[in-house]
Amino acid sequence: MRGKPAPRSIRSATLIGYFEAARAAGLDPERMLCRVGLDPSCMDDLETQISLDSFWRLLSESARLGNCPDFGMRAAIERGVPNLGAVSLLMREAETVEEAIHFYTTHLALHADGTLIQLDQRFQSPLIVTELQARTREESFQATQFCLVGITMQIRWLIGEAFQPDLVSFSFAKPQRMPTVERFFKCPVQFRQLISGLVLNRSVLQRRPVTSAPFLRKLALQQLEPLIKRSPGGFSTRVERLLRTLLDDGNCDSQSVADYFQIDRRTLSRRLANDGETFSGILQRIRMEVACRALAGSDSPLSMIADETGFESLSTFSRWFQQSFGCTASRWRACNAAGNA
Repeated sequence: MRGKPAPRSIRSATLIGYFEAARAAGLDPERMLCRVGLDPSCMDDLETQISLDSFWRLLSESARLGNCPDFGMRAAIERGVPNLGAVSLLMREAETVEEAIHFYTTHLALHADGTLIQLDQRFQSPLIVTELQARTREESFQATQFCLVGITMQIRWLIGEAFQPDLVSFSFAKPQRMPTVERFFKCPVQFRQLISGLVLNRSVLQRRPVTSAPFLRKLALQQLEPLIKRSPGGFSTRVERLLRTLLDDGNCDSQSVADYFQIDRRTLSRRLANDGETFSGILQRIRMEVACRALAGSDSPLSMIADETGFESLSTFSRWFQQSFGCTASRWRACNAAGNA
């Protein structure tokens, strides 16, 4: 894999709901995943990075074999409100819907490469435009359905289920059967348009999300500030995504990353510095995140968590955890469990 451009990827959390939609269409979901080169075990950890192109092909093949031209919509509806990780936290803590959409569009690369979503306010009615360049037109159509449903559900999550766009536009021909489309969007839907997207009432952008109390919003934004300042398409973000995939293999040293990007370690450090980052800082942040999630979300042995965070031995992991958190991993897990209780 080294020496090649990083493939477009997306978090496996995107597959939530696919299994239900596939079964409803008479398909075997695990067999469909294998058909497009995806390992069903990727659902064991929803932070796993999977191929975006394989996911789009999965939607297209499911639509074809299940005879469901609106399969992309069905899968997105079954998924529910998209789990976008940190991006969802940013949206929830926004002051207005416009700010939430801004967080979504500018930080989408943290969740999915190869997906362009823009808020265009040049005209009387704002427009959320989607551009998804898949390998075939049918893949693009299914992916666009999936994306537009996801955006609509995000806005409904922010301001209430009564939200509906003024108009939905598809740059694709209308299939003979599309029973889900108007029932879900609850507004006019047009096909064979110049662009694909959602037309909104301008007043929607100034609506305040139904979120946490103001003091909690302020606290959350303070914690998320480093994420907000990062350039989602920057080099440091690409390094972070690569490190997340290398962590399990224990192959997450700076030389391996430099080799992957076909540069030397000094150049790697310089390019990260241009983004205000260091290699050790990124690796530390990822390890802390992975360790906390594993300790809080399972009863896995510490030796297994040490492996997940890229350490060769439990003793090395234990020393690192003590230095990073000021207590042992066992103590941290016990205190977290007590706090949740």
